[in-house]
Amino acid sequence: MHLNLTPLARLAVATCMCLAQPAFAQEVSLTTNDGEMALAGELIEFTNGFYIMRTDIGQVQVPASLVSCSGAACPVGGQAALDFTIKGSDTIGAELMPLLVRGYAESQRAVVENQTVGERQHVLTVIGDEGIGDTLFTTLIEDHGSSTGFRGLLDLSTQIGMSSRRIKSAEVTALAEAGLGDALSFEQEHGIAVDGLLVVVHPDNPVDALTEKQISDLLSGKVSNWSQLGGADLPVTVYTRDGNSGTFATVAGKFLDPFDASLAAQARIVAGNSEMSESVFGDPGGIGYVGFAFRGDNKPLGLISSCGIAAEASTFAAKTGEYPLQRTLFLYTTNAELPARAQGLLAYAKSPAADGVIEKSGFIGFNIDSRELARSAQSIRAQIDTNESRQELAALRELYIDMLEWRRLSPTFRFQTGSSNLDNASRRDLLRLTSYLTNDPDISEVALVGFTDADGAFDANRTLGYARAEAVLGSISSQVAGSSFDPANVQIKSYGELNPVACNSEFAGQRLNRRVEVWVR
Repeated sequence: MHLNLTPLARLAVATCMCLAQPAFAQEVSLTTNDGEMALAGELIEFTNGFYIMRTDIGQVQVPASLVSCSGAACPVGGQAALDFTIKGSDTIGAELMPLLVRGYAESQRAVVENQTVGERQHVLTVIGDEGIGDTLFTTLIEDHGSSTGFRGLLDLSTQIGMSSRRIKSAEVTALAEAGLGDALSFEQEHGIAVDGLLVVVHPDNPVDALTEKQISDLLSGKVSNWSQLGGADLPVTVYTRDGNSGTFATVAGKFLDPFDASLAAQARIVAGNSEMSESVFGDPGGIGYVGFAFRGDNKPLGLISSCGIAAEASTFAAKTGEYPLQRTLFLYTTNAELPARAQGLLAYAKSPAADGVIEKSGFIGFNIDSRELARSAQSIRAQIDTNESRQELAALRELYIDMLEWRRLSPTFRFQTGSSNLDNASRRDLLRLTSYLTNDPDISEVALVGFTDADGAFDANRTLGYARAEAVLGSISSQVAGSSFDPANVQIKSYGELNPVACNSEFAGQRLNRRVEVWVR
């Protein structure tokens, strides 16, 4: 065996497999596509686009998309069997990812053939010229949970990882130490859609809204009968996802971890969103959690924060990041160059062209939405009647009048912690917004409105809000240079700590409150 590999390449071949060896294993040589590295050994099996080999370093698997095969035992055309693989979240992989592949194929005048090859494994073959031409690419989608996507990126068994949660720090570190880049960079972390999670109960359950602590007590088993919360005399049945699920990680991070609580030992584990929805609907005492797309006929519970702010379970609030149970659906890549068709698919998934596909799947796209501010204005009006601070009272009156005259767009800008740089979600929104502003003739006025958390003096916070709005304007100006849109006409406003969207007593809430909104009229 000849082996002269970098640490990155060693990951590609060092994934041990426990497979039975066939009787007629033969020697082959695998060479990376750049021709710089080679691996020789006995070919045991070629399956689902992977070479399974016995080598001096043990039994390994190598993605066919990364290498070419030479030797009598090489399968005919085997190296082209899979151009790339996609692994991870079942929330994305069950329906959304196949539809994105189909949408991308249609944009290329191609059709998709879908073949089930294993448990939650599908091979999609994209054929050009509307199905009568050559194969453009073949990809494997495997959806066993978000964690499996990150493991696939690490051992190079996948080129695109699907996750219904943001990558964990340990996973970021593992990829970085393996020479696979910074998974938190804008180039490797790709938000493609929003999934609002709903806490659901049986439609006959009389309970309508609960605080986060009450939901925590239900999920942890501290509350075991609905009568303890004003409901019927029925035992509580908790339905949940397994530990690999990004959906569970989101729910635990919101309702269990903050209260040092653990999931009830008697909780019933279900395999996916559909099974969760069906289980709750079939159980009058049931409680579970599903994406917006899987609500079915169940009743979603209203969410009340610890400081009394009522959550708005709307697609607009999910797009702005202000619905407490919204989560971004991500695709992750490494710093390795993707095959051309994988790059095309990724670009399509992040583009406005994919918005219809995303909505068809029941998720929320990043297409720009708007809403009137009159409802929020009524809350501000109530505060005017009770506020005794002269400074705040004047600002509240100004904000109230503005809210009656402007409407808000969904792009909302926030910054990396401790930095003046926009976070990844805001960089994505920036691209969408600048395209919107340069192509919508109905917009006559635009305002960037800064808000802050409640730490510090009111005047200082209002000044900080102005500075943040100015920073966003600078980013917009650099993007629209040469277009018909004139950034000089954008108004800059700030209302500091007024109109919080989350609790200032919590770090996550403070971060949500530190924002720049986009208003138009």
